[in-house]
Amino acid sequence: MAELVQSAVKYASVSCDIIQTQDQSVSLREQVIRCAQVLDILVIDVRGPLHSPRKGLVEAALFASGRPVVFVPPSLPVFAKDRIVVAWDGTRSAVRAVHDALPLLVEAREVLVVSVIDDKLFPTPHSGYALCRYLARWHVDARFSTIQRETLNIGKTLLAYARQADADLLVMGAFAHSFERALMLGSATRDIFDTRIEIPMLLSH
Repeated sequence: MAELVQSAVKYASVSCDIIQTQDQSVSLREQVIRCAQVLDILVIDVRGPLHSPRKGLVEAALFASGRPVVFVPPSLPVFAKDRIVVAWDGTRSAVRAVHDALPLLVEAREVLVVSVIDDKLFPTPHSGYALCRYLARWHVDARFSTIQRETLNIGKTLLAYARQADADLLVMGAFAHSFERALMLGSATRDIFDTRIEIPMLLSH
């Protein structure tokens, strides 16, 4: 695997560090968290819904690393950022996702901020307009709209909207509530984990 990665990065003319550990007392979960903490972003390939143990690694990285996670489906030829959809609900994790994605948003041709309004009460109704005004200060062309999930769960609703908009990336906050509450009540993040992801996604907690 190391030789395969080194061959790929040489072809792409980028730098690469292969990190290995001889300390069997350190779990893979801890290794992933430690590595992500000193990097800009954690990229994970996804092939259908997330299952254990990969789901556990993703959840650990989101809760403990402080860094964003990007899901990339295998069918993606190149990563583009012409049109980016931002899922917005005014929560702390949504704010974190926007700021983590800002380097990508400033280079996008178009940013679509969307809120699913029939799922829950918003702390600040229609704050998506304020977010667009903020992004305009960074010269980001962003516009806000609202949608309803109707019979779909919120995760599938956001993915369907992003696909319909022909988006290159979906940005959203992960686990807006505590891990325990998400286990009991469910969350849009878990909806995403259980769905086949067909476009890149950036998640932050």
